[in-house]
Amino acid sequence: MAYSEFKSKFINDLSRFENVRGKIPVLKRALDEAVINELPKRDKQLSFQVRDYTNTDSLRISHNSPYLMCKYSNEENCLLVGTLAPSWASGWRNISKDVFVSEQIDSFFHLANQYVYRGYQINLIGAIALTYGRHCDFRGHMLKQFKLPYCISEYTSFIEDIPTTRTKKNHILERYLEIINSFDPGVNKVLYYYIRALSLLESGYGEEAITNADNAIDAIFQAVKKHKSLPTMSRKQMYPIVHEEIRFSQGIVNQLENLYQLRCSFSAHPAHSKWWDFSEIYEEEIEMIMDAVKSTIIKFLMFESNNRKIEKVPSSWSEWFLDNCEIIYDAVWFNKLPYLNR
Repeated sequence: MAYSEFKSKFINDLSRFENVRGKIPVLKRALDEAVINELPKRDKQLSFQVRDYTNTDSLRISHNSPYLMCKYSNEENCLLVGTLAPSWASGWRNISKDVFVSEQIDSFFHLANQYVYRGYQINLIGAIALTYGRHCDFRGHMLKQFKLPYCISEYTSFIEDIPTTRTKKNHILERYLEIINSFDPGVNKVLYYYIRALSLLESGYGEEAITNADNAIDAIFQAVKKHKSLPTMSRKQMYPIVHEEIRFSQGIVNQLENLYQLRCSFSAHPAHSKWWDFSEIYEEEIEMIMDAVKSTIIKFLMFESNNRKIEKVPSSWSEWFLDNCEIIYDAVWFNKLPYLNR
C-alpha cells in the first residue's frame, strides 16, 4: 500500500510538467525496477559517512551502536560522528534508457539516502541538546564517505578508536539516544525547531527563539493529531487530547500557553508595546518556558517510542523503504515547496 501511494504521488507530481507526460510509462517501469528489483540487491551494501559536528569543542562523549557512532577528536577539537546508511545515493544512471527518467530516480534516492544519514545524525544532535542544552549541526567542515564492504578498514579504524569509558552525562545521553527516532518526520521536525531555538537564544535573538520553540510544540500537537486521525483543531482544543497521550502537568500547560502568547504578541506579529525590552522583561519567563518545552519534547519522544511506526534499526533496508517510502517522499521531495512547483 505504501509503495502504491508513493508511486502515485511520484508520477502525478512529475506529470504536471508537459515535457514529462509522454514519459510516464517509462517512468513507471523504471521506478518499479528500482524499488522491486534493484534495492534488494543493495541490502548488503552500506555507505559509511564521517562528519564533524559544529559547536562540539570540549564535548567529550562517545557512542557505538549499529548505525551510529561518535568520538571526540583532540586534533580537530570537535566531535566526529560516523553513520551507516544503505547505498542508495548513486548508481542509477542505467535504471532507464531515458536520461531524464534516470535523473529523477537518481535525485530521489540521493535524497532518501540523505534522510537516513540525517536521521541517525539528528538522533545524536537531539540527545546532545537535551543532555547538555547545546545546539549542534551536522554540517561542519569535514565530510568523508566510504562504501562497505570495499573500504572496511576505514570503518574498522573508526570503531576501534571509540573510548568505552562513560561519564554520568554520557549515560544520560545514551538514554536519550535509545528513545529518539528521527526517521519519524514528527520527531525530526520537533528536534529541528528545538535546536534552532537553543541556537537563537544563545545568540541573543529571544523573539525568534520563542517562535521556533512554539513551532516545536506545534509540531508535537500536529504529530498527535495525525496519530489519532483528528480534524484540524485550535491549540486550545488540542491541549486535553495531547495531555491524554503524553501526560504533561498543568504547570507545563501554563508555560506552553505563556509561550504561545509571547509568540503571538512579539514574534509572529509586530509588538504593540515594549518591543525593545522583550528580552529584559521576559528573561526569567523564557528560561522557565524553555524548561517546559524540553519536558514536553521528552514526553513526546517517549510517546513516539511507545507507538513506533517507523523502524529505527531495520534488518532489511529494501523492506524498510517499501514500508516507509510515502513518508520519505513527503519529507524529502520538492512537491510541497512554495514557488518551485508553479
